[in-house]
Amino acid sequence: MTRNRKAGKSAAASIVNMPERREPKPPVTYSDSNHLSVIFQAHGSVWCHVLPYCIFNTLIAAGVYIAKNNYGYDITCKPLGHKFMAMMVSFLLIGRVQIIFSRFMEARGHLSTCYRSCRELIQHMAVLTMQDKSEGAMQWRQLVAERTILLLLVTMGSIEFRSSQKKPWDVPELCEEERRNLESVMLLDDAEKEGTVKTKMSRFAHGRRTLLEESDRAPIILAYDLRKAILSTRQAEVLQVPFRHVNEELKLLDMVSGFLKAYAGLKKLINTPFPFPLVQMARTFLFFWVFTLPFALCSNAKELPGILLSTFFITYGFVGLEYVSMELDDPFGDDPNDFDDLGMAEMVFEDIYITLYKLDGDASVQSPYE
Repeated sequence: MTRNRKAGKSAAASIVNMPERREPKPPVTYSDSNHLSVIFQAHGSVWCHVLPYCIFNTLIAAGVYIAKNNYGYDITCKPLGHKFMAMMVSFLLIGRVQIIFSRFMEARGHLSTCYRSCRELIQHMAVLTMQDKSEGAMQWRQLVAERTILLLLVTMGSIEFRSSQKKPWDVPELCEEERRNLESVMLLDDAEKEGTVKTKMSRFAHGRRTLLEESDRAPIILAYDLRKAILSTRQAEVLQVPFRHVNEELKLLDMVSGFLKAYAGLKKLINTPFPFPLVQMARTFLFFWVFTLPFALCSNAKELPGILLSTFFITYGFVGLEYVSMELDDPFGDDPNDFDDLGMAEMVFEDIYITLYKLDGDASVQSPYE
Protein backbone atom coordinates (compact mmCIF):
# COMPACT_ATOMS: atom_id res chain seq x y z
CA MET A 1 0.00 0.00 0.00
CA THR A 2 1.33 3.43 -0.85
CA ARG A 3 2.03 5.95 1.85
CA ASN A 4 -0.48 8.52 0.54
CA ARG A 5 -3.88 7.16 1.41
CA LYS A 6 -6.34 7.42 -1.45
CA ALA A 7 -10.09 7.74 -1.12
CA GLY A 8 -11.51 4.39 -0.13
CA LYS A 9 -8.73 3.28 2.21
CA SER A 10 -9.50 3.53 5.90
CA ALA A 11 -7.23 5.32 8.32
CA ALA A 12 -6.68 2.10 10.22
CA ALA A 13 -5.56 0.22 7.13
CA SER A 14 -3.35 3.10 6.05
CA ILE A 15 -1.48 3.40 9.32
CA VAL A 16 -1.09 -0.32 9.94
CA ASN A 17 0.56 -0.84 6.56
CA MET A 18 2.52 2.40 6.42
CA PRO A 19 5.91 1.45 4.89
CA GLU A 20 7.87 4.31 6.43
CA ARG A 21 7.45 4.38 10.18
CA ARG A 22 8.28 7.42 12.23
CA GLU A 23 11.60 7.15 14.01
CA PRO A 24 10.76 6.89 17.72
CA LYS A 25 12.10 9.60 19.97
CA PRO A 26 14.76 8.10 22.28
CA PRO A 27 13.40 8.43 25.82
CA VAL A 28 15.36 10.01 28.64
CA THR A 29 15.92 7.09 30.99
CA TYR A 30 18.20 6.75 34.00
CA SER A 31 18.90 4.48 36.94
CA ASP A 32 18.04 6.34 40.11
CA SER A 33 20.30 4.08 42.17
CA ASN A 34 23.37 4.68 39.96
CA HIS A 35 24.67 8.05 41.15
CA LEU A 36 27.57 8.32 38.70
CA SER A 37 25.32 7.47 35.75
CA VAL A 38 22.86 10.17 36.76
CA ILE A 39 25.60 12.79 37.24
CA PHE A 40 27.43 12.17 33.98
CA GLN A 41 24.57 11.24 31.63
CA ALA A 42 24.51 13.62 28.65
CA HIS A 43 21.18 12.67 27.03
CA GLY A 44 18.47 14.89 28.45
CA SER A 45 20.91 16.93 30.53
CA VAL A 46 21.38 20.71 30.59
CA TRP A 47 25.16 20.33 30.97
CA CYS A 48 25.82 21.17 27.33
CA HIS A 49 23.94 24.47 27.72
CA VAL A 50 25.30 25.45 31.12
CA LEU A 51 28.97 24.43 30.75
CA PRO A 52 29.99 27.53 28.71
CA TYR A 53 28.60 29.80 31.44
CA CYS A 54 30.46 27.83 34.11
CA ILE A 55 33.77 28.07 32.23
CA PHE A 56 33.30 31.76 31.45
CA ASN A 57 32.48 32.66 35.05
CA THR A 58 35.39 30.56 36.33
CA LEU A 59 37.74 32.48 34.03
CA ILE A 60 36.37 35.74 35.43
CA ALA A 61 37.07 34.49 38.95
CA ALA A 62 40.61 33.53 37.98
CA GLY A 63 41.18 36.94 36.40
CA VAL A 64 39.88 38.83 39.44
CA TYR A 65 42.01 36.73 41.81
CA ILE A 66 45.19 37.13 39.75
CA ALA A 67 44.60 40.87 39.34
CA LYS A 68 44.27 41.29 43.11
CA ASN A 69 46.99 38.95 44.39
CA ASN A 70 49.60 39.20 41.62
CA TYR A 71 49.25 42.76 40.33
CA GLY A 72 47.65 44.60 43.24
CA TYR A 73 44.49 45.64 41.38
CA ASP A 74 41.65 45.08 43.84
CA ILE A 75 38.37 45.13 41.89
CA THR A 76 36.49 42.94 44.37
CA CYS A 77 33.38 43.94 46.31
CA LYS A 78 32.05 43.22 49.77
CA PRO A 79 29.93 40.03 49.89
CA LEU A 80 27.19 41.44 52.14
CA GLY A 81 25.06 42.84 49.32
CA HIS A 82 25.54 39.64 47.37
CA LYS A 83 24.14 37.62 50.27
CA PHE A 84 20.91 39.64 50.34
CA MET A 85 20.60 39.50 46.57
CA ALA A 86 21.07 35.71 46.66
CA MET A 87 17.79 35.37 48.56
CA MET A 88 15.93 37.34 45.88
CA VAL A 89 17.51 35.30 43.05
CA SER A 90 16.72 32.03 44.81
CA PHE A 91 13.11 33.05 45.42
CA LEU A 92 12.53 34.06 41.79
CA LEU A 93 14.34 31.04 40.38
CA ILE A 94 12.80 28.36 42.59
CA GLY A 95 9.36 29.89 42.24
CA ARG A 96 9.68 29.81 38.46
CA VAL A 97 10.83 26.17 38.46
CA GLN A 98 7.90 25.13 40.66
CA ILE A 99 5.35 26.88 38.45
CA ILE A 100 6.87 25.50 35.24
CA PHE A 101 6.93 21.96 36.66
CA SER A 102 3.25 22.27 37.66
CA ARG A 103 2.40 23.37 34.11
CA PHE A 104 4.48 20.49 32.73
CA MET A 105 2.60 17.89 34.76
CA GLU A 106 -0.75 19.53 33.97
CA ALA A 107 0.00 19.28 30.25
CA ARG A 108 0.88 15.62 30.66
CA GLY A 109 -2.42 15.06 32.44
CA HIS A 110 -4.37 16.65 29.58
CA LEU A 111 -2.50 14.47 27.07
CA SER A 112 -3.43 11.37 29.06
CA THR A 113 -7.08 12.45 28.99
CA CYS A 114 -6.96 12.79 25.20
CA TYR A 115 -5.54 9.29 24.83
CA ARG A 116 -7.96 7.80 27.35
CA SER A 117 -10.98 9.44 25.70
CA CYS A 118 -10.07 7.91 22.33
CA ARG A 119 -9.55 4.45 23.79
CA GLU A 120 -12.77 4.52 25.80
CA LEU A 121 -14.79 5.88 22.90
CA ILE A 122 -13.85 2.95 20.66
CA GLN A 123 -14.24 0.33 23.40
CA HIS A 124 -17.64 1.66 24.47
CA MET A 125 -18.73 1.85 20.85
CA ALA A 126 -17.69 -1.78 20.40
CA VAL A 127 -19.42 -3.20 23.48
CA LEU A 128 -22.61 -1.18 22.95
CA THR A 129 -22.98 -2.55 19.41
CA MET A 130 -21.37 -5.96 19.80
CA GLN A 131 -24.69 -7.74 19.22
CA ASP A 132 -24.90 -6.24 15.74
CA LYS A 133 -22.65 -8.12 13.31
CA SER A 134 -24.22 -6.65 10.19
CA GLU A 135 -22.22 -5.10 7.39
CA GLY A 136 -23.65 -1.68 8.17
CA ALA A 137 -22.61 -1.91 11.83
CA MET A 138 -19.08 -2.96 10.90
CA GLN A 139 -18.77 -0.09 8.43
CA TRP A 140 -20.06 2.36 11.04
CA ARG A 141 -17.55 1.15 13.63
CA GLN A 142 -14.77 1.52 11.06
CA LEU A 143 -15.94 5.04 10.26
CA VAL A 144 -15.97 6.11 13.92
CA ALA A 145 -12.54 4.55 14.45
CA GLU A 146 -11.18 6.34 11.39
CA ARG A 147 -12.51 9.72 12.53
CA THR A 148 -11.08 9.10 16.02
CA ILE A 149 -7.64 8.26 14.65
CA LEU A 150 -7.60 11.34 12.41
CA LEU A 151 -8.77 13.57 15.27
CA LEU A 152 -5.97 12.38 17.56
CA LEU A 153 -3.37 12.53 14.78
CA VAL A 154 -4.22 16.10 13.79
CA THR A 155 -4.39 17.12 17.46
CA MET A 156 -0.80 15.94 17.95
CA GLY A 157 0.22 18.02 14.93
CA SER A 158 -1.63 21.03 16.30
CA ILE A 159 0.09 21.05 19.69
CA GLU A 160 3.49 20.63 17.99
CA PHE A 161 2.88 23.32 15.37
CA ARG A 162 5.04 25.93 17.10
CA SER A 163 8.02 23.59 16.95
CA SER A 164 7.47 21.85 13.63
CA GLN A 165 5.84 24.69 11.65
CA LYS A 166 3.96 22.00 9.70
CA LYS A 167 0.25 22.25 9.02
CA PRO A 168 -1.41 19.66 11.28
CA TRP A 169 -3.65 18.38 8.48
CA ASP A 170 -0.73 17.67 6.13
CA VAL A 171 -0.52 14.03 7.16
CA PRO A 172 -0.56 11.06 4.75
CA GLU A 173 -3.42 9.42 6.66
CA LEU A 174 -5.73 12.30 5.64
CA CYS A 175 -6.77 11.80 2.02
CA GLU A 176 -6.69 14.71 -0.42
CA GLU A 177 -10.45 15.14 -0.46
CA GLU A 178 -10.70 15.27 3.33
CA ARG A 179 -7.76 17.65 3.55
CA ARG A 180 -9.40 20.01 1.07
CA ASN A 181 -12.71 19.81 2.91
CA LEU A 182 -10.92 20.76 6.12
CA GLU A 183 -9.03 23.64 4.52
CA SER A 184 -12.21 24.89 2.85
CA VAL A 185 -13.60 26.04 6.21
CA MET A 186 -10.41 27.71 7.42
CA LEU A 187 -10.53 31.45 8.06
CA LEU A 188 -6.99 32.15 6.90
CA ASP A 189 -6.07 35.63 5.77
CA ASP A 190 -5.11 35.86 2.08
CA ALA A 191 -1.46 36.39 3.02
CA GLU A 192 -1.50 33.05 4.90
CA LYS A 193 -3.06 30.93 2.15
CA GLU A 194 0.02 29.98 0.18
CA GLY A 195 -0.17 26.27 -0.54
CA THR A 196 -3.66 26.11 0.95
CA VAL A 197 -7.07 25.72 -0.66
CA LYS A 198 -8.58 29.11 -1.48
CA THR A 199 -11.81 29.68 0.41
CA LYS A 200 -14.41 32.35 0.91
CA MET A 201 -14.73 31.52 4.61
CA SER A 202 -12.25 34.26 5.50
CA ARG A 203 -15.02 36.82 4.98
CA PHE A 204 -16.64 35.52 8.17
CA ALA A 205 -13.53 36.16 10.25
CA HIS A 206 -13.69 38.87 12.90
CA GLY A 207 -9.99 39.56 12.43
CA ARG A 208 -6.93 38.42 10.51
CA ARG A 209 -6.41 34.71 11.15
CA THR A 210 -2.95 33.20 10.94
CA LEU A 211 -1.89 29.64 10.21
CA LEU A 212 -1.08 29.28 13.92
CA GLU A 213 -4.63 30.15 14.91
CA GLU A 214 -6.17 27.88 12.29
CA SER A 215 -3.95 25.00 13.37
CA ASP A 216 -5.64 25.35 16.76
CA ARG A 217 -9.04 25.17 15.04
CA ALA A 218 -8.41 21.99 13.02
CA PRO A 219 -9.05 19.47 15.88
CA ILE A 220 -12.31 21.25 16.74
CA ILE A 221 -13.54 20.83 13.15
CA LEU A 222 -12.55 17.15 13.15
CA ALA A 223 -14.31 16.65 16.49
CA TYR A 224 -17.50 17.88 14.82
CA ASP A 225 -16.97 15.32 12.04
CA LEU A 226 -16.51 12.59 14.66
CA ARG A 227 -19.76 13.57 16.36
CA LYS A 228 -21.52 13.41 13.01
CA ALA A 229 -20.10 9.94 12.43
CA ILE A 230 -21.34 8.76 15.83
CA LEU A 231 -24.87 10.00 15.18
CA SER A 232 -24.93 8.66 11.63
CA THR A 233 -26.53 5.52 13.13
CA ARG A 234 -29.83 7.40 13.00
CA GLN A 235 -29.81 6.99 9.25
CA ALA A 236 -31.79 4.07 7.86
CA GLU A 237 -30.20 0.60 7.81
CA VAL A 238 -26.96 1.57 9.55
CA LEU A 239 -27.53 -0.60 12.61
CA GLN A 240 -29.83 -3.58 12.61
CA VAL A 241 -29.71 -3.62 16.41
CA PRO A 242 -30.08 0.06 17.35
CA PHE A 243 -29.00 1.63 20.61
CA ARG A 244 -31.40 0.68 23.37
CA HIS A 245 -31.37 4.11 24.99
CA VAL A 246 -30.37 7.59 23.93
CA ASN A 247 -27.96 7.70 26.87
CA GLU A 248 -25.76 5.19 25.06
CA GLU A 249 -25.24 7.67 22.22
CA LEU A 250 -24.79 10.47 24.72
CA LYS A 251 -22.09 8.39 26.45
CA LEU A 252 -20.10 8.26 23.20
CA LEU A 253 -20.62 11.97 22.56
CA ASP A 254 -19.57 12.75 26.12
CA MET A 255 -16.18 11.13 25.44
CA VAL A 256 -15.67 13.47 22.50
CA SER A 257 -16.51 16.34 24.85
CA GLY A 258 -13.93 15.03 27.32
CA PHE A 259 -11.35 14.96 24.55
CA LEU A 260 -12.11 18.56 23.58
CA LYS A 261 -11.96 19.65 27.23
CA ALA A 262 -8.48 18.17 27.54
CA TYR A 263 -7.46 19.75 24.23
CA ALA A 264 -8.70 23.13 25.48
CA GLY A 265 -6.54 22.65 28.57
CA LEU A 266 -3.50 21.95 26.37
CA LYS A 267 -4.14 25.05 24.27
CA LYS A 268 -4.56 27.12 27.42
CA LEU A 269 -1.07 26.14 28.54
CA ILE A 270 0.45 26.54 25.08
CA ASN A 271 -1.16 29.92 24.36
CA THR A 272 -0.57 31.33 27.86
CA PRO A 273 3.20 31.54 28.34
CA PHE A 274 4.88 32.19 31.65
CA PRO A 275 4.41 35.95 32.40
CA PHE A 276 7.17 37.88 30.68
CA PRO A 277 7.78 40.42 33.51
CA LEU A 278 8.64 37.56 35.89
CA VAL A 279 10.91 35.93 33.32
CA GLN A 280 12.65 39.23 32.65
CA MET A 281 13.11 40.08 36.32
CA ALA A 282 14.33 36.60 37.26
CA ARG A 283 16.81 36.43 34.40
CA THR A 284 18.13 39.95 35.00
CA PHE A 285 18.75 39.27 38.68
CA LEU A 286 20.18 35.84 37.89
CA PHE A 287 22.81 36.91 35.38
CA PHE A 288 23.78 40.04 37.30
CA TRP A 289 24.20 38.00 40.49
CA VAL A 290 26.01 35.06 38.86
CA PHE A 291 28.53 37.12 36.89
CA THR A 292 29.35 39.41 39.81
CA LEU A 293 29.80 36.41 42.11
CA PRO A 294 33.59 36.13 41.44
CA PHE A 295 34.10 39.71 42.61
CA ALA A 296 32.42 38.90 45.95
CA LEU A 297 34.14 35.54 46.44
CA CYS A 298 37.61 36.95 45.80
CA SER A 299 37.26 39.69 48.42
CA ASN A 300 38.25 37.44 51.33
CA ALA A 301 39.36 34.12 49.80
CA LYS A 302 43.03 33.15 49.88
CA GLU A 303 43.14 29.94 47.83
CA LEU A 304 42.50 30.04 44.07
CA PRO A 305 41.28 26.39 43.65
CA GLY A 306 38.51 26.89 46.19
CA ILE A 307 37.31 30.05 44.44
CA LEU A 308 37.31 28.38 41.03
CA LEU A 309 35.40 25.31 42.24
CA SER A 310 32.85 27.39 44.13
CA THR A 311 32.29 29.66 41.15
CA PHE A 312 31.95 26.76 38.74
CA PHE A 313 29.36 24.79 40.72
CA ILE A 314 27.36 27.79 41.96
CA THR A 315 27.07 28.93 38.34
CA TYR A 316 26.01 25.44 37.31
CA GLY A 317 23.36 25.31 40.02
CA PHE A 318 21.71 28.66 39.34
CA VAL A 319 22.03 28.86 35.55
CA GLY A 320 21.21 25.15 35.32
CA LEU A 321 17.89 25.65 37.09
CA GLU A 322 17.03 28.42 34.64
CA TYR A 323 17.73 26.09 31.74
CA VAL A 324 15.61 23.39 33.36
CA SER A 325 12.74 25.89 33.41
CA MET A 326 13.33 26.70 29.76
CA GLU A 327 13.44 23.00 28.89
CA LEU A 328 10.15 22.16 30.64
CA ASP A 329 8.30 25.31 29.62
CA ASP A 330 7.56 23.97 26.11
CA PRO A 331 7.26 20.15 26.30
CA PHE A 332 5.90 19.79 22.74
CA GLY A 333 8.61 19.26 20.16
CA ASP A 334 11.71 17.19 19.48
CA ASP A 335 13.88 18.03 22.51
CA PRO A 336 14.93 15.02 24.62
CA ASN A 337 12.71 15.98 27.57
CA ASP A 338 9.67 16.79 25.43
CA PHE A 339 6.66 14.49 25.43
CA ASP A 340 6.70 11.75 22.81
CA ASP A 341 3.07 12.62 22.10
CA LEU A 342 2.93 11.04 18.64
CA GLY A 343 4.58 7.87 19.94
CA MET A 344 1.94 7.61 22.68
CA ALA A 345 -0.78 8.35 20.10
CA GLU A 346 0.46 5.43 18.01
CA MET A 347 -0.09 3.20 21.04
CA VAL A 348 -3.70 4.43 21.07
CA PHE A 349 -4.04 3.61 17.35
CA GLU A 350 -2.86 0.07 18.05
CA ASP A 351 -5.38 -0.29 20.88
CA ILE A 352 -8.11 0.80 18.45
CA TYR A 353 -7.00 -1.84 15.93
CA ILE A 354 -7.10 -4.51 18.65
CA THR A 355 -10.63 -3.52 19.69
CA LEU A 356 -11.91 -3.66 16.11
CA TYR A 357 -10.10 -6.92 15.45
CA LYS A 358 -11.57 -8.62 18.53
CA LEU A 359 -15.08 -7.63 17.44
CA ASP A 360 -15.05 -7.73 13.63
CA GLY A 361 -11.93 -9.75 12.75
CA ASP A 362 -9.54 -9.12 9.89
CA ALA A 363 -12.23 -7.45 7.82
CA SER A 364 -12.27 -4.56 10.30
CA VAL A 365 -9.20 -3.00 8.67
CA GLN A 366 -10.79 -2.92 5.22
CA SER A 367 -12.36 0.21 3.87
CA PRO A 368 -16.00 0.80 4.76
CA TYR A 369 -16.43 2.23 1.25
CA GLU A 370 -15.22 -0.80 -0.77
